[in-house]
Amino acid sequence: MNLLSGVESKSFKTFTFFTFVVLIILALLVTIFSYKYRVSTINYDHELNLNYEGLKGIENLSIWLVDDDNFEKFYLDNPNVENLEISKQLPNVIKININLYQKIIVYTDFRDTSPEQRVLYKNLYTADATSGKDLAHLAITNGPIVDGFFSEIVSFILTVEKYEVDLREVSLTFDGNVLTINYLDTIIDAGKAVDLSRKGTVVGYILEKGDCKGKVTILQSSGEDIETLFEC
Repeated sequence: MNLLSGVESKSFKTFTFFTFVVLIILALLVTIFSYKYRVSTINYDHELNLNYEGLKGIENLSIWLVDDDNFEKFYLDNPNVENLEISKQLPNVIKININLYQKIIVYTDFRDTSPEQRVLYKNLYTADATSGKDLAHLAITNGPIVDGFFSEIVSFILTVEKYEVDLREVSLTFDGNVLTINYLDTIIDAGKAVDLSRKGTVVGYILEKGDCKGKVTILQSSGEDIETLFEC
């Protein structure tokens, strides 16, 4: 008799627990698919000159299901977007903070029949330069340009900006062989456009000190160090 009572008690507890779990799942499903929690408002910066069509894909979607995977189209439409910061304001508002890749430099390729200014982003994406007053400038006067050239330019600027140098006053010229940097009263011959991250440390140091009003030539030595010739 006691054994039977124990079995009945255990079965009742199992049934009670199972019922509780089912109710929780049902409550979650009701919440997830409730119209109350469907996205109806999307707040973001409208002044970034982007294609915002890809943001519309989350309209009427359950706010609980919104994550970065929902914005694949937006990323494809806007290669200069690095990431999105998504916050949810219950019950139906999504706030999106759009972070763009850093603009590195404005360049003009004078090898083209109709040269135009373009801006180079950190991820190597390029676009028409609508504004570049706060950026360094690069003029490409001759070619060819080898693979990895723009990656080297990105590395160079990211290195030089670590120093107290006004990038707005930095202008680079590449003639297909030599990269020349002009900054106020200083001209630096950086040689070939290779190893520009290391050369950038030399350039940044020289420009930050600002005590050479003349020409500096960067010489690649056979060892690890980079030698420089000053004509100040």
